[in-house]
Amino acid sequence: MGFFSKIFSRRKKRRTLYELGSIAADRDNFKAAFKCFLADAKQNGTPKSEFLVGFFLFYGTGVKKDYLLARQWFLRAAEHGSADAMFYLGEIFKNGRGIQKNFEEAAAWYMDAAALGHAEAQFNIGFMFKQGKGVRKDNYEAVKWLRMAAEQGDMKAQYNMGIMCAAGKGTPRDDAEAARWYRKSAEQGYSIAMYNLGFMYQSGRGVPKDYKEAVKWFKKSGE
Repeated sequence: MGFFSKIFSRRKKRRTLYELGSIAADRDNFKAAFKCFLADAKQNGTPKSEFLVGFFLFYGTGVKKDYLLARQWFLRAAEHGSADAMFYLGEIFKNGRGIQKNFEEAAAWYMDAAALGHAEAQFNIGFMFKQGKGVRKDNYEAVKWLRMAAEQGDMKAQYNMGIMCAAGKGTPRDDAEAARWYRKSAEQGYSIAMYNLGFMYQSGRGVPKDYKEAVKWFKKSGE
């Protein structure tokens, strides 16, 4: 019995192509998953399937890697409002995947995704404002977007918020706030945040001076 026959035989209710693709992906049958998502994207224009077709092509999952085709599907999904697709378009332009690098175009796509609440895109556009890459350098805009991503739990954004608070860039200098953000990032396993938190304890910046805590975090950062 083939893949589709097995699925249909288990339930009387007919599953959607997207559901079939999700079931196949959960079972690591990525070739079947890709076929389902592609069929759904072509027949129904389902944004989630359009994005996943691009995603599979981007990583070469269940299909040969093809950045050009991935970009085409991400564009279709982005036109239908997919923040994930917008984020990946940013990745394609930032890293030059199958196309010439274009930081301005990358920033534009990250901004679109960030405005829809995409945490990774919020971090990326915040970091681009911090560096002045693809956008003008603006520490206040950087902190605005980094804070949004950090509040959603992005550990790199949390670390960078610690940097901005410690340096007083785009926000008033606040060592206690810097230590708080470093801790949040460190507790997620981000090694450089662990090191910086150890330094805060060593120097007594934002936290009571505590060499034992400092050594603990220095050791963790090197594990």
